[in-house]
Amino acid sequence: MASRNLTATAAIALSLVVAACSNTRGDAATAPRDEPPLIVTGSSGSRFHGTLLDPPLPRPTQAVRDTSGRAFSLVDRPVDELTVLFFGYTHCPDVCPTTMADLASARDQLPAPLRDRVTVVFVTEDPERDTPRSLRRWLDGFDPSFVGLRGGNEATKAILEQLYLPATKRQEHPKDSIKHPDSGTKHHHHGDYAVEHAGVLYAFGPGRTTVIYTGGTKPSEYAADFTKLLQGGPK
Repeated sequence: MASRNLTATAAIALSLVVAACSNTRGDAATAPRDEPPLIVTGSSGSRFHGTLLDPPLPRPTQAVRDTSGRAFSLVDRPVDELTVLFFGYTHCPDVCPTTMADLASARDQLPAPLRDRVTVVFVTEDPERDTPRSLRRWLDGFDPSFVGLRGGNEATKAILEQLYLPATKRQEHPKDSIKHPDSGTKHHHHGDYAVEHAGVLYAFGPGRTTVIYTGGTKPSEYAADFTKLLQGGPK
């Protein structure tokens, strides 16, 4: 295959996808891969607040276990569903809770028929601390409809590769203090380490449309984009 090329816009977008939830950044996002070229159109031209991928990126094929122990497949979803995908961990002090809160607000702003067609999927890359019960409790604090998947394994490693994202890394002794969302739970291992994870959000819409977000998007902007995606794309 031809070596993967990045346009200037793509390079800028993918340079922003690592969020250590501390004061470190990685450079793996810019590593070349042996894949066909990826062209990224500007958000202003696509009328999305996010960045429209052209051609759209296929949904990852690996199935991952949810908080109930059932296999969840991103490709085996209703054809009219908008699936929003984000990687993180519950001990994250900033990016993860902010993103989940913004998505919950955006989903609330949609009319019920559209809201029911949006599935937000949060994949924890910290299965050591994020037990099914603690992950479910954390997500319920934002929106009980959010799907929690337990990653940090070979399946999610493959998904990150399919999405052109850097591998998750554990960071010992982070500069920022670690927030323990289950601090009142007995026998819960907290461990003062951070997880350097991809900070990009993927929205897989009907008709194979893919829009990515790299931070700074308001709930109202998510809601506007989700409405367009569910109604058939940019107008």
